[in-house]
Amino acid sequence: MKHSIATIISYCTNDYKFLKPCIKQVSQFSQQIIIPYCDHFYDNTPENPALIKKGIKENPQAQFISFPYDPYRTITIWRGWAWLFAKLGLGDCFGPRYWVVFSKLVGAYQVNKNINYVLFLDIDEIIDAKKFKAWLNTKAYQKFNAMKFANYCYFRNPKYQSTTYENSAVMIKRTLMDPKTIVTNDARNATYRGAPGRKKRMILGLDNQPMIHHYGWAKPKKNLLKKVKTWGHSKDRNWKKLIEKEFSRPFTGTDFIYQRQYKTVKPFI
Repeated sequence: MKHSIATIISYCTNDYKFLKPCIKQVSQFSQQIIIPYCDHFYDNTPENPALIKKGIKENPQAQFISFPYDPYRTITIWRGWAWLFAKLGLGDCFGPRYWVVFSKLVGAYQVNKNINYVLFLDIDEIIDAKKFKAWLNTKAYQKFNAMKFANYCYFRNPKYQSTTYENSAVMIKRTLMDPKTIVTNDARNATYRGAPGRKKRMILGLDNQPMIHHYGWAKPKKNLLKKVKTWGHSKDRNWKKLIEKEFSRPFTGTDFIYQRQYKTVKPFI
């Protein structure tokens, strides 16, 4: 059974290995799958067109939407100016992070009008469709205008699972999507907060466990180095130095981003 859900998945070819697993899972419950992708990475280096074409050919059930990169939009401005622009209603998202949230807006404009809910995912957030479908079939989601789902997070390897949960993926009623809460520095948190009416965070499956596996930091060293050069938080810390230090030794059981503790599990993918 497919529900009246469109899933928008942010994607770049640095995460190509997650493309098929992600689509495979969401296709089991989504009526529409939209994948916006840019013709450049967000550090202004060109995307891999051959790998883009390969991914499109391998996943015909998804709707891939290309958008062009404008380097002038990536200029990082002083925080004081960002605050002033936000107060004037000119937006609060500048620098590399702008393109991360803009891609979600591109997807939002492609959602079919007969869709009731929209789920915003990143390509390295893999849903356990069996659990998610069981939860959807209770129709509990229809009580809420916006939801955030608990997820497992992983570090270095898909077998290292955090003992604490996070919640990043958002599902919202289609009619409540607002560009001002999509293209914003706080990204999906703002989309969730901006929805009026009844909402719920940290939603678990029927077994009281997360239904999503987030592999944002469970990647080889070369992919992580590419990630931190091109993602929206590229200016936040000296990521290259931290990654080089991390991979100079065996895994210690703690990550350098959030200082979470990890246990070894059988990988979901």
